[in-house]
Amino acid sequence: MSKLTIHVDQSGFYKGFNRSVALSSKFIILAIVVWAASAPEYAGAVLDSIKNWTFYNLQYYYNWAVGFFILICLALLIHPKWGRIKLGAADAKPEFSNFSWFSMMFGAGIGIGMLGFATGEPISYMDDNPDIRASAIEIQSQFAEQGILLGEGETVWTRYNKEVAQKRIEPIAGLVEPRTLSAVKTVYRYEFLHWGFSAWCCYALVGIALAFAAYTRAQPLTIRSTLVPLFGQRLQGGLGHVVDITAVVATVLGIAQTIGLGLSTFASGVFNITGWAWLVTASGSNEPTLAALLLALAIVMVCSILSALSGVGKGIKWLSNLNMVLSFGLLAFFLLFGSTLFFLWILGTGLVDYVLALPSLTFYVFPSQEPGSPGEWQAWWSIFYWAWWIAFAPFVGMFLARISKNRTIREFVLGAVLAPSLMCFIWFALLGGTAIDLELNGTAQGSIYDKSLTAQLFEVINVMLDSYLEVIMSFLIIILLLTYLVTSADSAALVANIISAGGDTEQAPSSQILIWGALITACIAALLIAGGLNAIQAAMIIGALPFSFIMLLMGVSLIKGVINHNH
Repeated sequence: MSKLTIHVDQSGFYKGFNRSVALSSKFIILAIVVWAASAPEYAGAVLDSIKNWTFYNLQYYYNWAVGFFILICLALLIHPKWGRIKLGAADAKPEFSNFSWFSMMFGAGIGIGMLGFATGEPISYMDDNPDIRASAIEIQSQFAEQGILLGEGETVWTRYNKEVAQKRIEPIAGLVEPRTLSAVKTVYRYEFLHWGFSAWCCYALVGIALAFAAYTRAQPLTIRSTLVPLFGQRLQGGLGHVVDITAVVATVLGIAQTIGLGLSTFASGVFNITGWAWLVTASGSNEPTLAALLLALAIVMVCSILSALSGVGKGIKWLSNLNMVLSFGLLAFFLLFGSTLFFLWILGTGLVDYVLALPSLTFYVFPSQEPGSPGEWQAWWSIFYWAWWIAFAPFVGMFLARISKNRTIREFVLGAVLAPSLMCFIWFALLGGTAIDLELNGTAQGSIYDKSLTAQLFEVINVMLDSYLEVIMSFLIIILLLTYLVTSADSAALVANIISAGGDTEQAPSSQILIWGALITACIAALLIAGGLNAIQAAMIIGALPFSFIMLLMGVSLIKGVINHNH
């Protein structure tokens, strides 16, 4: 199989870059910026309608696509010949030691999402998840049979408990009631589903496909190379350009979603320390204002551009080391002072339940999407996550490929799926479990439930610590979050450069980094103005859809490639 030759300019502003990929990618992002900034209300409404359509019409597609990615990774892991294929020269040693490699894999498992969602998402699922909704529907059915009507201000659950207490109806076995211990098991079934093997198989598929193409088949380290077994030399031209452009756009919109979430957490943390009223809305939930988000964005992007300009060996490396130290420091704090026994129970029972339920959780689509149904929940949570992971896959996949040279495919799957998933499980079970325990035992008295999703981590700190200590811990979390935001943003600019340069990892001129930094900043700002985090989410989903088609082809191409390799 001959090596792809990707044309790059030999002189001028785009020296070393493929002009078609670089300019087209930037034009698409710039068009989104201009559209969202010039007509924010209209853009916000259009993006919201596209997001709703995707959630309600592509459930089967996204669920089964992610299931396909898991099956591909599983096949590569267990196949006796495929798993032994070296991602590099047959006699070459891995570029990194096992310790360094696993450390970077663990590091990839902790990030902005961990800080933004590790507390808030489990707390949210204690109020609402498919099992809670199914239980509520079962109660409503019994109420309908017996002619029981809800009074003013009553919920299904308050009326049910009243009827049971007064012995007018018999208790229904197996109900999952919100904000009770009965909900905890179901909380972590879905928590682990969203942040576990499904997410990391999306990343691992792209990473293995890239590493196999670049290090085993000596193709350029870029997305189009992963499809060579299917399309061959046709990828040198327009078809290959489209593939790489799609990957760059997905990367930028995926990182926009991640940074947008981080900005919300950052603003909530600053408010927790300063108490400045203009940072949050008047609702009391600590939901950040647009002004707070835009200010946080300016701080993050200035720092990220400076970091990227300093090079991988300086700014990015220093920040990566700092965020690893702070991450494990935060984890140690919760292990020592959090609900450790409750965490161990959640981790043990949650893992068993998750593994047993994974096939049905992955492939089953609820038939109804009516308001209040489990299907509506699945659309708004699971499909959002599958789109997010797919949009983020070129970014994380490139990182995983670059650190895994000269590993076997089996090592790659174990290191890139199991290790980061386990770290996610530990992180969510420990931080989220502590928050749940504080509410169940009455210590928090509903204060964690009352805060916005990205402010709940800071409320847990407030409940656990005295005022001075909570300020210090909140400050350390903000610094940790800032390091993740900065490294994510500058790494996204570098990945966009690598793809635009036809896989050349040395092409990172300051001018291109500045342009990508400015475009990413403008894209996030324009979308925030158009519709806040909802608009960013919608744009990410739009970017994920075309790249999901490429990932499906990538899976088929990878299997064809490893079969041919063994012959």
